[in-house]
Amino acid sequence: MHTSSSAPLTARSSKISLPPVSILGGAKPVAAVAYPKTKTGIAEGPTAKHILVGLDDQGKPHASWFAEEDGDAAAVAADLMDMALLDIAGDELTVIAAKLPRGKLFESGKAFVPFVKRSVYDQLARYFDEEFAASTAARVEAAQAAAAEGYAKASKGEVPPRQPEDWSKIVVGDLVLAEDAPSEGWFEAEVIEQAANDQFRLKWRDWPDLPNFSRGITDIALLHPKHVTA
Repeated sequence: MHTSSSAPLTARSSKISLPPVSILGGAKPVAAVAYPKTKTGIAEGPTAKHILVGLDDQGKPHASWFAEEDGDAAAVAADLMDMALLDIAGDELTVIAAKLPRGKLFESGKAFVPFVKRSVYDQLARYFDEEFAASTAARVEAAQAAAAEGYAKASKGEVPPRQPEDWSKIVVGDLVLAEDAPSEGWFEAEVIEQAANDQFRLKWRDWPDLPNFSRGITDIALLHPKHVTA
């Protein structure tokens, strides 16, 4: 049997590639390939151009921002909701707007303008004209006086308690629904006091001898508009 001490043919026939050498003796530089920059594909959203701000009838502050294309509709909402529409000009309003939620316009002409902190409202209130500030104060004072009068009459049985249409309009004297325990269902209760942080003091309508109790606004339900109080 013939044997060979030489390396396999594949090894012997393979070529070794060396880096090219320039005339100066150094390695030939490899040209850098420039790749085109790719776009991230992130589209910029609308920019805040207007702030809708004001107090509701309970004196709670609301504010939100709107884009430039919503300016006309936001102006209509401001008139319907007794709010002010501020054009964002200057660094201070720009910074405040960046911290506000974006508002939403409804077909009714009104807008969704969430609650904000009183400190934020006070900053924006510096941009109100005197006439608007005075009319707002008068409106809130009149609404609170009417609510107090309505509560007094309802307590005496002279008029049925009012049924609010949404949670932002709950005032003293209103009739709402509350739970005593989750398994026992909802029962009619009257609002007797409005506290801080959206807390309300209530009493059971049909069980006046039971102790009064407190509920947060998220733990209160509203009666159907067609509900008739007995």
